[in-house]
Amino acid sequence: MVQLKVAKCPSDKLSLSNCLIVNENDLNAEKVKHVEVRTGGPKGFIFTTMVSDDIPQGSAGFSLIQRKWTSVSLNSYIDVIPYRFDESAYLSSITIEADFLQKSRPTQDAYDTDKMAAYFTDIFFDHAFSLGQQVPFGFHDKKLLLLVIKSMEVIDVGLLRAASESSSTNVSVGVLTRNTQVVFERAEGSTLTLTGGSKGKAIHQSIISRDWDFTKLGIGGLDKEFSNIVRRAFATRLFPADVVDKMGLKHVKGILLFGPPGTGKTLMARQIGTMLNTREPKIISGPEVLNKFVGESEANIRKLFAEAEEEQKRFGDNSALHLIIFDEFDAVCKSRYSYNVRTGVQDSVVNQLLAKIDGVEQLNNVLLIGMTNRRDLIDDALLRPGRLEVQVEIGLPDEEGRVQILKIHTAKMRENKVLADDVDLAELATQTKNFTGAEIEGLVRAAQSTAMNRFIKLTNNFEIDPDAAQKILVHREDFVQALECDIKPAFGPSDDNLDLYVANGIFRWGNHVQRILDDGRLLLQQTRVQDITSPITVLLEGPVGAGKTALAIQMALNSDFPFIKLCTPENMIGFVDSAKCQSIKKIFDDADKSDLSCIIVDDIERLLDYVAIGPRFSNTVLQALLVLLKKKLRKGRKLIIIGTTSCRDILEPMGMIEAFNTVIHVPNLSTKDHLMNALKEAQLFDSEELNEIEREVGQRRLWVGIKKAIMLAQMAVQTSKQDRVNKFLNLLEDEHCLRNSLD
Repeated sequence: MVQLKVAKCPSDKLSLSNCLIVNENDLNAEKVKHVEVRTGGPKGFIFTTMVSDDIPQGSAGFSLIQRKWTSVSLNSYIDVIPYRFDESAYLSSITIEADFLQKSRPTQDAYDTDKMAAYFTDIFFDHAFSLGQQVPFGFHDKKLLLLVIKSMEVIDVGLLRAASESSSTNVSVGVLTRNTQVVFERAEGSTLTLTGGSKGKAIHQSIISRDWDFTKLGIGGLDKEFSNIVRRAFATRLFPADVVDKMGLKHVKGILLFGPPGTGKTLMARQIGTMLNTREPKIISGPEVLNKFVGESEANIRKLFAEAEEEQKRFGDNSALHLIIFDEFDAVCKSRYSYNVRTGVQDSVVNQLLAKIDGVEQLNNVLLIGMTNRRDLIDDALLRPGRLEVQVEIGLPDEEGRVQILKIHTAKMRENKVLADDVDLAELATQTKNFTGAEIEGLVRAAQSTAMNRFIKLTNNFEIDPDAAQKILVHREDFVQALECDIKPAFGPSDDNLDLYVANGIFRWGNHVQRILDDGRLLLQQTRVQDITSPITVLLEGPVGAGKTALAIQMALNSDFPFIKLCTPENMIGFVDSAKCQSIKKIFDDADKSDLSCIIVDDIERLLDYVAIGPRFSNTVLQALLVLLKKKLRKGRKLIIIGTTSCRDILEPMGMIEAFNTVIHVPNLSTKDHLMNALKEAQLFDSEELNEIEREVGQRRLWVGIKKAIMLAQMAVQTSKQDRVNKFLNLLEDEHCLRNSLD
């Protein structure tokens, strides 16, 4: 404790410093930053100290306003005691009442509270403030103001434990930080004109706004991902620089949001900028950076970081956070030295970005958020810790998430009572498996369009019912039609019209067919319930026309899996080997986005370009299939692969048969009973004709695929009634499907 005599401040500049002015022989201000001044009253006053040679030893310089606040007089003596703040005293917000210092000489000039808040933080950073304290404030060339501290709140440490909760604590004394939210209010009866966003009531958190929620931000189904981002990227920034330094922490400098198109990556990044109390976010799309002139692309990167760089030079680690949101990140940050046609521009852009984030003069006051749906294209150097350290997959929403998204996009309709009571959002969420957020929004729009279309009269002028505004309601049937006709999920059942392959149903001509379907059902159930690390694979092999593709598709449709894709040679006609491999790989990559997936690899020998003469097959495609059939699955992902082939003896020496867990043989019709069962199910012949066919086939040898048998029967019934049976039998004989037992 030191006893000092109260003296005037040596200069007007020091009077505006809000500090207790002391001589360095009395107090070492570097070691004793804050002190408690006791004046003999019931309480002490906390001050920040400043050393000046202009103040005599044994004295303490007080401005007039400070003497009035503390009720001390010149030449009286005070006790000065070193004071240390703990971590809980750093302010998250401070509310200040402002008025002219000389009320008799007001001005009509407007005071921009945003600029005032930034300036206040710059000159009073790390200063102690007390409730009710009076502070003179010179704002640039405007008239002096008198500030009175009205309320203060401290950082809520609990935010680190629950990112979606926020609360605050009022305090009577605290320390200003770079992240403190400064809010100005006009004093009662004052003529002071305040403008800007820092006018009004205080916001309770320094980084994260108190009143944010997913509904207001228009984000649904991403609670877990959002909380993870807050925990990893913003938690350390809630605390002042010296607290972070004590713990040896380093701020996260980059976040990469990746996932399928339409899942909400760009929306989330933009709304993060909205919810943060930081410098105005810079939002840029990847292609905007590129420029045809030499050096301009790199200059564009430097411009993004220029403001943050300047502020860090001034304030070091105490600089405020600068947010840079980088959409289509893969457009400019592709992996270096990996493509054939090169100008070197993209390499230079990546190098410039690396230098700014984590170079020799690395910036610690920047948070870069990049978005991409092609994480595999991003340069590896950008993905290591210290750069884009937090990598969050924005995947397909689960059922609870889909309910949230539906609530967001139907909020207006529910509020204005244009959503019918028969619309159940929980039911819609169940029916929209593997829909992205964008596809759910499109579904709502399609249902709205269907409802509105009921009130449009298809006349020459497309007249609208004048009472439409009062009558319009969006019903459940509108959503059903949108699901069936308008919106199909990119990661849902195949858009290859799988139902067409089984349009005539599955002909159960023998026990073999039911046994194959039962085995498929067991494999699908195994896929659903078991915790597997590799795909479950099954190969249906048999002669041409045996119905392998139809059986494989029927299995998949019976599974009710949200993702079903058909990998068929029909979609790859004319593809070179590399393009074919990429197309097959994309199907497997898309399956990885869904929790439950089924891939049908049809006609494998055709995918391999197998022919009996000339170049035998494509080894490139073969190796790709062998690798993909055995690929490891991410945790929580389940996949079944159903393959079909008519050339088992060819695939066996290639090692393809061994790649499947199970091989199921699909036979041809080989007995009279098989044929009669198939014809009865087809219902093409009447009972007399069926009896005649049965007699004629008798004990003759039969070998025909179900597809050919039905096709020949359909041909035969096109003839006259009396010739249909003979025509059918002749067709079987001509195709060498029906022979005498001695042949």
